[in-house]
Amino acid sequence: MSLPKSLKPTPKRTITKKATPKTLPLPVKKKALRRAPTSFLLNVRSRHPSHSPLKKMGIKLPFRSVVRFGSTWAGDGRPRVEINSANAVRTSADKQLMKAAFTQANVKTAMWLPTNQVTTPQSRQNWINQVGFPIVAKHIHGSRGTGNYLLKTQAELDAWLPGKTLTNYIFEKFYDYNREYRLHVTKNGCFYTCRKMLKQDTPENQRWFRNDSNSVWIVESNPQFDKPSNWNAIVQECIKALTAVGLDVGAIDVRVQSAKTAKGTVRPNPEFIILETNSAPSFGEVTLAKYTETIPQLLIQKRNGPNPFVS
Repeated sequence: MSLPKSLKPTPKRTITKKATPKTLPLPVKKKALRRAPTSFLLNVRSRHPSHSPLKKMGIKLPFRSVVRFGSTWAGDGRPRVEINSANAVRTSADKQLMKAAFTQANVKTAMWLPTNQVTTPQSRQNWINQVGFPIVAKHIHGSRGTGNYLLKTQAELDAWLPGKTLTNYIFEKFYDYNREYRLHVTKNGCFYTCRKMLKQDTPENQRWFRNDSNSVWIVESNPQFDKPSNWNAIVQECIKALTAVGLDVGAIDVRVQSAKTAKGTVRPNPEFIILETNSAPSFGEVTLAKYTETIPQLLIQKRNGPNPFVS
């Protein structure tokens, strides 16, 4: 017996759900690992125009490094191997500090009177009575011949004194040695040198000093270089002067007696004095080449030594 349509059960509808497409996750980009640099540019700190070619060379070393030529840059906190500390540059640039360092290290230099005694008339006169005239007044921050005065008599000194701030000066005994040399040195020795030779037309009142204005530079291979017989002793004294002020590399100016006496006798051991240290010497073409070769060698040597890094 069949049921009426109204009593028949309604069949269940089957609802088919549409499949929702799965959203695939985007691929995660792995951060590229930054490799530590294997070489670093040498940081050349100098304002001297002749040092610009050294900066432009882009010398690279496997460690951070800095060389200071007359610069007192304090650094950026990152460890570096350094040539010429800021303190050494300050000492070299101040004649009072430089000469005090020479005295402490027993460097062979001109007799001198410190600034604190220059201003005391009695101390000054006692010293002058001891060493005698002529003397040289040197400004403690003078460079390249500026600020230096040759005083031959008491009258010249008395005429020079008024208006001077004497705490800015030291006095030195003047040594009339007729040869002057510049030696570029490290603790390893002298790597380049020239003689400063007066030009023939230099006026008489300018012949007591030597700089670019009145001199020519004679290289060692030139017969006029007239190498002193006690050259090795001079080199060692220059290294002592360099070490005394704390520099790693620099130029040392030296005055040396003539090779012969007035009677023509050869001097086996001519007298000499260290004039000053220079942490920022001018570079000519040859000087640039010598420093370009020497600086990396010196930095590697320091890197391999004890406690090489400073911040």
